[in-house]
Amino acid sequence: MKYKVPQNVQREDQILWFITLKQLIMLLIGGGISYMMFVNLNKKYDLHSLEQILVWFPAGIAVAFAFVKIKSIPLLQFILLLIEQGFFRVPRRYWQENSDVFVSMTTGVKLKEKGKKEIADKKEVSQEKIKNLAALLDGQKSKKINS
Repeated sequence: MKYKVPQNVQREDQILWFITLKQLIMLLIGGGISYMMFVNLNKKYDLHSLEQILVWFPAGIAVAFAFVKIKSIPLLQFILLLIEQGFFRVPRRYWQENSDVFVSMTTGVKLKEKGKKEIADKKEVSQEKIKNLAALLDGQKSKKINS
């Protein structure tokens, strides 16, 4: 039997026309807050056009969070990424040519003591040793391929 395999599994399911469940919940919460504000304030005060616009402002914010995308990223996720980048990530360091100071974020800075010089050990490597090493490595590779 042949089964149909879905191709785009990363896409969210649409509940109503083009609205996903997450967008629907955002719209219901924002609209509910605005409606509750409108009903409560309209009982106590005579709301004019400016006050009505301010009362429905949470619904407008909910619409923005539900539908606005910046660089194909939803607005809520974009704001959370900005907060993460601003507060929690280390700023990037760039290499500068002709710079005397080297700073590494992954290793500690070691200060050299005055008067001590570091001398690297010099090893002599002959052509024969290199050929023996190459033959040894080639032999190991061929054994792995054959087995």
